Amino acid sequence: MLTAKNPGITVLIIDDNQDLAEMYQLKLSIEGFHVEIANDGEQGLLRAVEVKPAIILIDLLMPNMNGFEVLKALKNNPKIETKIIVLSNLGQYENIRVAKSLGATEYMVKSNSNPTKVVNKIKEILGVSSLSKMDESEEAAEVEKDSDREEVIIEKLKKYESLLNESVITQNEFSAIKKKLVGTHSGKT
Repeated sequence: MLTAKNPGITVLIIDDNQDLAEMYQLKLSIEGFHVEIANDGEQGLLRAVEVKPAIILIDLLMPNMNGFEVLKALKNNPKIETKIIVLSNLGQYENIRVAKSLGATEYMVKSNSNPTKVVNKIKEILGVSSLSKMDESEEAAEVEKDSDREEVIIEKLKKYESLLNESVITQNEFSAIKKKLVGTHSGKT
């Protein structure tokens, strides 16, 4: 049975919005996935070839190489077999049709999705039925490794608070992220 704790389950996020990519990276990491980020389509295609992720979360509107071009390149590369979720602000039928014809497994509109919904869709597509989170001793070891952890947490909370204010994430998701970040730092679970 697959679990997200398995280091073989890698998610590649291809999105030029750094804050959004980091938010999904945190959410997926909390769920036990290994996450890689690429900030444009060209870099994303290179990372996909290198890391061979189990699933790719990709935006369509990006510099250097847009998401449609990446989908086409992935479809034409027999060495890459991966599931792909398009997560885009483009919600028109034609964009959805083209993305799916180019190999997208799923298409989600950003304004209709939140991190929990996206993570649940990733689990569903991958058939991940059980997720193991870090145990307390692993969390404590992580905290002690990083002497600047408090500053990092404050910066991350500011980013997530701005995403909350922009209605990208819900209050419940922000509270869960905050609890996890602050709880990890203070040694609580």
